[in-house]
Amino acid sequence: MKWIDEKFRQDPKHYILQTLLAFVAVAAVVTMFSVLTSGVIVAALGASAFVVFATPHSSIARPRNLIGGHVLCMVIGLLCSIPFRLDLLAVTEHTAGILGAAAVALAIFIMVVTDTEHPPAAGNALAFAVTVVDIEHILFTLGAVVASSLIRHGLRHWLRDLT
Repeated sequence: MKWIDEKFRQDPKHYILQTLLAFVAVAAVVTMFSVLTSGVIVAALGASAFVVFATPHSSIARPRNLIGGHVLCMVIGLLCSIPFRLDLLAVTEHTAGILGAAAVALAIFIMVVTDTEHPPAAGNALAFAVTVVDIEHILFTLGAVVASSLIRHGLRHWLRDLT
């Protein structure tokens, strides 16, 4: 059994530099917005950073998918949170679970239909459906995915798929 990927042994430089680049990009976005929003939202963005910096040439790392997927999922999550925001439903674990599941299922469907598949974005559909979010959360998420997309675009000829 091999513990270390053979591609890493052949070219460790890209693995190390792309990992450091992911660190710098995530740290810059978090610092720039001076906020660590909901842990679930940050987790979805961390997963997106993996996609962008470990598989930059995959279809799910394209701007259409990265930005479009997150925007769609935020909107879907916000729409699914309307019953809570308007006090039409009591916020319980059960109702939050059902609305969160509906947000994820709807996000999957709409991302697939619109060719904006970005799996980490489904985490934001769930987060925006079941947690209290405001404009700061939306701007943080948009800033993070746009910044990641711009970095990926600027370095597209240098970045390699590491998987």
